Amino acid sequence: MTDHDPEIHRRLLESLTDGVMVIGHDGSFRMANAAAYRMFGLDPEETVGRSFGEVFVVFEGFDAFTEIVLDAVFERRDTAHRVARVPVGGHRRSLSVTVSRLAPGDASRSGTEAVIVLVSDITEVRELRETELRQAGVIKAQLNEIQAAYRDLEARNAELSAMTRRVHRTRLGAVLFVLLLFLAIGSFYLAPLDVSSPTIAIAMDADQDIGETGALPTLTVTPRELRSIIALRGRLVPGRVVEVVSPIESHVGAMHAFPGDRVTKGDLLVELDTGRLAEERSRAQIELIRARDRLAEIENWENGADMARARRALRRARIALDEAEQHLRRTAFLLDEGLVPASEREAAERQRESRALDVEEAERELEAVAAKGGAEARRIAFLEARAAEDRVRDHEAKLDLSQVRAPVSGVVIAPGGTKQGALTKGRAVAQGELMLGISDSERLSVVTQVDEVDVGKVGTGQMAWISGPGFPGMKIDGTVTRVSSRAENASRRNAAPQFEVVVALDGLDAEALDRLRVGMSAHVTILVRHRPEALLVPIDAVERWDGGSWLRVLSETDGHAERRMVELGVTTLDSVEVLEGISAGDRIVLDR
Repeated sequence: MTDHDPEIHRRLLESLTDGVMVIGHDGSFRMANAAAYRMFGLDPEETVGRSFGEVFVVFEGFDAFTEIVLDAVFERRDTAHRVARVPVGGHRRSLSVTVSRLAPGDASRSGTEAVIVLVSDITEVRELRETELRQAGVIKAQLNEIQAAYRDLEARNAELSAMTRRVHRTRLGAVLFVLLLFLAIGSFYLAPLDVSSPTIAIAMDADQDIGETGALPTLTVTPRELRSIIALRGRLVPGRVVEVVSPIESHVGAMHAFPGDRVTKGDLLVELDTGRLAEERSRAQIELIRARDRLAEIENWENGADMARARRALRRARIALDEAEQHLRRTAFLLDEGLVPASEREAAERQRESRALDVEEAERELEAVAAKGGAEARRIAFLEARAAEDRVRDHEAKLDLSQVRAPVSGVVIAPGGTKQGALTKGRAVAQGELMLGISDSERLSVVTQVDEVDVGKVGTGQMAWISGPGFPGMKIDGTVTRVSSRAENASRRNAAPQFEVVVALDGLDAEALDRLRVGMSAHVTILVRHRPEALLVPIDAVERWDGGSWLRVLSETDGHAERRMVELGVTTLDSVEVLEGISAGDRIVLDR
């Protein structure tokens, strides 16, 4: 095989994930690779040889794409990285189009000039960029809000400081005026008083304390709704994947469904080769016939050929014994008459004993042959016949399992983690081997990841909402069903550990199931905390002291401020939740 082997070029072309099309100088559609056919949903038999414009004229919204290609064809110039937005599969896709001209010497063997059109789907890249820009805009807007809130807080603090100074000045003037008035009246009606006496000092201290407390701003604590959310990004996955395994050990005879195809329960997915199974069934049927013949032979053993031969051998032995006994009697009579010698009688006796031994052997042989057709032999023959029947039924059942059908309705997906490669015609499969998966089309989930800072806030059963660029205008309710207890390996050095979170989509109707596709990106909003009547106080009102958190609360009896230790919860931009230490209706003192 040489470096210019056309087969190598064809394989390289078919392995590309980008679409490649060859257009002749006359605008005719010469060829394309499998990625191009899948990208535009074209049929090779209906496109090759036709005009490029005729092939794409049936598609609405392809004007920009066809203009790029035809300009390069008829003007005979190269075009690099132009982007066209076209509707494909019900969605707007962004395609990067690069057109390169082939000189006559570099074209096909016919020597005609042509152009190569390389089409790359950059929709995901553009969506990712748009998402990044959108998130950057959201972050910027939130930052502006925080800055505005901070400036507003600074302005309020400045106003409160100015107000406090005015109150201090006014209060001091009033106190001095009252003191001077009392001194004047006292000096007129009473004897002169010593303003440094203990009684007067105590009264002044009490007035000073009440005045300080009353001058500070206060806030009455009222229950408010508290909602804390986490925004994440994930992808749609099947809520349930039904595995399709090989019911028998065989080879793939034919493929009727491929990953990405939508199937209905009972649709034919794969046909397995039955040649070897048919051969094994034939051998099992032969063994069954022999076992049944053997069983019939054992059941009719008494009338069988073996028993007949044994009986005939015993009869012949007995006849020979009778003849030997008659010969012995004749020889004894002749010996008594003196007509034969004694040796002849001895020979007759030995012959008679030999014939008697033959009878005994024939009887033992008959018993042995009869035992072969006994109860134990019949039981063994019956069990062998039944085992042969089971083997035949097993092979017939395997032949019936050669057609693998969809157990549920859904979308066909390729099995993950297989070491045998893609399922193709002719590939060997072992019994129980995972061949395909069926993602249940009526159950969908979203898989996302949360970092170690927020994983403690997420738990199963929490409410969530899902939206995404692939299904605009839809907001789908969901529920957190799983939070991984083990962090995934960080893809970048020094990246924070990520924990997988699964959100099940609730109540999908027919419209949602028709628009949602496995693998789509999704924006996930999880409600990590919701308290309809939380006690929220400003962050500035909380004092940190002695390792605890404190609030100054006005007493209902005397109006004085007392410090209370409180337990805090969730913190928002400008407020903090108080879990213990105060109650609704309490008045707290704000910072100066």
